[in-house]
Amino acid sequence: MKSKSPTRLITCSLLLLSAAASALWAQSYKIVDLGGLSGGNTVARKINLTGQTVGGSGKMYGVNIRAFIWSGGGLLSLGTLPGGNYSFAFDINQSGTVVGESNTATVIRAFLWNATAGMQDLGTLPGDTGSRAFGINDSGQVVGYSSGPNGVTAFVWQKSTGMTNLGTLPGGNTSKAFDLNKGGAIVGVSSTSSGEMHACLWPSSHGMQDLGTLKGNNTSEAHKINNSGYVIGSSSSVNVTHAFFWTSSGGMQDLGTLGGDFSDALDLNNNGEVVGTSTDSHGARAFHWTSNTGMQDLNALIPANSNVVLTSAIGINNAGLIVAIGAATTDISNPLDTDDTHRHAGPVHAFLLTPLH
Repeated sequence: MKSKSPTRLITCSLLLLSAAASALWAQSYKIVDLGGLSGGNTVARKINLTGQTVGGSGKMYGVNIRAFIWSGGGLLSLGTLPGGNYSFAFDINQSGTVVGESNTATVIRAFLWNATAGMQDLGTLPGDTGSRAFGINDSGQVVGYSSGPNGVTAFVWQKSTGMTNLGTLPGGNTSKAFDLNKGGAIVGVSSTSSGEMHACLWPSSHGMQDLGTLKGNNTSEAHKINNSGYVIGSSSSVNVTHAFFWTSSGGMQDLGTLGGDFSDALDLNNNGEVVGTSTDSHGARAFHWTSNTGMQDLNALIPANSNVVLTSAIGINNAGLIVAIGAATTDISNPLDTDDTHRHAGPVHAFLLTPLH
């Protein structure tokens, strides 16, 4: 019998190792529908390390949407500010403190909620009338924006000092803050002297930094920052929007798409895992990205008999649990627009995806 050459044996071994590595990185998930408040539609925005999830539930548009917290049972409505009929929660920290927005009888205001004190109006910057809160860290610092006759301006709030104006990039007149990390570094978007909107970073030790755009683009915005200072968001030209991953050493990296011309990175954890939404030939699809796997369609990583199309993954915690939105459908290959829920689908719901190790 002719023996196999050492080179051939090594090649076969490498192929087997490569296949094994690919299998290890092909993470799969079990999926749970979080349900909804009255109105049928639920959008989750953030999940903390203990699995508590926040967002909004009710009608897709108009009044009667309520901010909620989910802690393993049903959704708990957080109510509204006095006189209001709308609220939405955007973030939750490890102690279960929630931030978001609620209307009053006349305006939209940023709120802070906890189980002891309920919902608190965080007010506005001087001279403004409205505000929205998008991020909170474990120290209780809150970021968002305040608006009024003078425009829209990013703020950071803390209990001891109230709201502080974060300003804009040089020559700009608009800014919004979306997230902050444990160290107090803040990300968001600001107009530039030319009027374009750019992703920006407010480091805790010095002033605001313009993160720029992907090559050939003219606008960008930063959505989240983790405790290592990694930033994710999106960068756009006239016809194309791509998700990005930014580091201080490597700059802005294009995360690509699932085959279409659109992607947007919506959250990342301290392990560098990113989730978001991208288009393929069937429309919007939720994705999970790591530097090892690249961008993966989460619909391919849940049980085939789930009868769900996940259109956007919006939150991921440090344990790898993901919250996503989508709709129940018996035709998962059909293009699905969650703004048009009578097309082969039920109401928009939030889903919890738990890794199967």
